[in-house]
Amino acid sequence: MKAVTYPTRRTVLANGTLALVGSGVLARARWAEDTELPAVRKVTLSHPLLPREFSGLRVAQIADLHAGMFMPPERLAQVRDAVEALRPDLIAFTGDQLDRREVDAEFFVHGLAGIAAPLGVYGILGNHDHMAGPHLARAAIEAVGIEPLVNDGVTLHRHGARFYLAGVDDLDGGTGWGPDFAAVASHPDEFCLMLCHQPNGWRSARAAGANITLAGHTHGGQIALPSRGVNLARLTTPYLAGPYLKAGQILYVSRGIGVGAVPLRFGVPPEIDLITLRRGTLAAW
Repeated sequence: MKAVTYPTRRTVLANGTLALVGSGVLARARWAEDTELPAVRKVTLSHPLLPREFSGLRVAQIADLHAGMFMPPERLAQVRDAVEALRPDLIAFTGDQLDRREVDAEFFVHGLAGIAAPLGVYGILGNHDHMAGPHLARAAIEAVGIEPLVNDGVTLHRHGARFYLAGVDDLDGGTGWGPDFAAVASHPDEFCLMLCHQPNGWRSARAAGANITLAGHTHGGQIALPSRGVNLARLTTPYLAGPYLKAGQILYVSRGIGVGAVPLRFGVPPEIDLITLRRGTLAAW
């Protein structure tokens, strides 16, 4: 599988152009010629308790954008347009919208401004959002019209039925921050879709009563050799990517879009996830 390589030299934003410092080359901020837009991974999650009125609900999950040096505004805008072209009912950002710098918030706002969906756009914070600053990260998502669900939730209504969408803060949130799973437990009578950046929070999400949990964080390993069973994410979690079913509940882990400290993906191409929820026997396909 072809590796997806992002720019590796320090970049600065000036007059809409990215200067590759030290290379003597100026290039517009765009997808590299050998880098395509993230693939769309379509998955169906079936749950017997999903209200019939919400069966067929289409959720676009955007995970781990890491807006910043390797994900400038022009790339972000292309992701925004690709997501909206899918015509999802709602859009969920599952953390790490920013990479780690204050300027990354500006990149994110310029690239994602105007994103919308019929039932709304919602988001939580990830560990890298906390590196950039949780107040800044929250302000950035609000600036583009994303409703923050940081230890909070919202009840969605459709044809008289109710559906609870909840979100928790990152597991590694600093003093005064961190996850409060009571945001889910306070709505025990409603079907709950929960946003939790790190998949290791699934145990707490299950205990709180989340029926389906969406996570990211792992990048699917970012560097992996699937044929040999090598995946860097195995060092920190048993939940690498895709769906997991346990005790009547579902976890779905996105491979995400951006990159972390190492500006390289190998064996794990970036993805946008289009998740269709169905009422039926517990299953994922």
